[in-house]
Amino acid sequence: ALVLVSIGMVWIYSASAIKASQNHAAATAFLTRQLVGGGIGIAFMLALSQVDLSILQDHPRPLMVAYGILLVLLLAVLFFGPKVNGAHRWLRLGPLGSLQPSEFFKPLSVLIAASWMIRNREAWANRKDALPKLLGLAGVLVVPLALILREPDFGTSFLIVFVALMVVFLGGAPKWIFAVAIPILGALGTAFVVLSPYRLARVTSFLNPEADPLGKGHQALQSLVAVGNGGFTGVGLGGGKQKLFYLPEAHTDFIYAVVAEEAGLIGTVAILALFVAILWRGYRIARRVGDGYLKLCAMGFVLLLVVQALMNMSVVLSLAPNKGIPLPFISFGPNSLITSLVSLGLLLSISKDVST
Repeated sequence: ALVLVSIGMVWIYSASAIKASQNHAAATAFLTRQLVGGGIGIAFMLALSQVDLSILQDHPRPLMVAYGILLVLLLAVLFFGPKVNGAHRWLRLGPLGSLQPSEFFKPLSVLIAASWMIRNREAWANRKDALPKLLGLAGVLVVPLALILREPDFGTSFLIVFVALMVVFLGGAPKWIFAVAIPILGALGTAFVVLSPYRLARVTSFLNPEADPLGKGHQALQSLVAVGNGGFTGVGLGGGKQKLFYLPEAHTDFIYAVVAEEAGLIGTVAILALFVAILWRGYRIARRVGDGYLKLCAMGFVLLLVVQALMNMSVVLSLAPNKGIPLPFISFGPNSLITSLVSLGLLLSISKDVST
């Protein structure tokens, strides 16, 4: 993970220096903010690695307090947050930067889902008891998810729902629940896309970006140009052309395309291999830890990181519509970096309970 953070710092500077020079006093403006976020995130990671998460299984009050605080912050975003690129996702904190509450709800959703599954484990063997309990969990998550969708942030909502479903599945919920829930969620997701012009435009441009190469399909096509330019070994660090205002959001959601152009197939496969290593280590921790709650949390945290990474890479390679999902540890975004390191710190704390 720290190697990924280091890679991110290098390519954030490469992808953002010219843009920063135009909008700020120094070419290192974005890099400086990311370094501050990285320092805060590593401090949180080290602190949380010493926390005993198992106490939350019997004492969920801290989760309830964190849940209430984030609900207030998510509401504040909608009413007081500035509109950036058509969305209300941040709260301005003056010289301290900005806060994105939806990012911090990601690890909290894992803790809540895992705690709910363990505290109600007796209900999963009985169909009559299982459905009300799962509806209760859905009720807890649906309010913050609705606020995140209202921002709007469909990608983050999709990620949280997917990871929560995996925690529910691994927690022993009856399989018939998924036969009912997945079609319902699919229908709701389709409705959100069809009833929203900009989401529908993203899907149609993904299916046929050449139809509007200077408009809706511009980002996808420029991303593929960057990937194609890179070839096997890349054009060299700093030598990429697509980041020069051809590729929008080059230092955030599409930084993987900049890496592809400058480091080639070798660089992109190396990053993918590092995320696979995180997946393997996280799975190993989850498999070997004895406590059921910690086992679910471990799988939830590692899926949160790896699934998000795969979603971002899929968008860059035009394998999926653009969802505005950053690449963990690498994309510019202090909030995303801090949240990723928080998830890693919680995973490290669980690793201390691994039985030998």
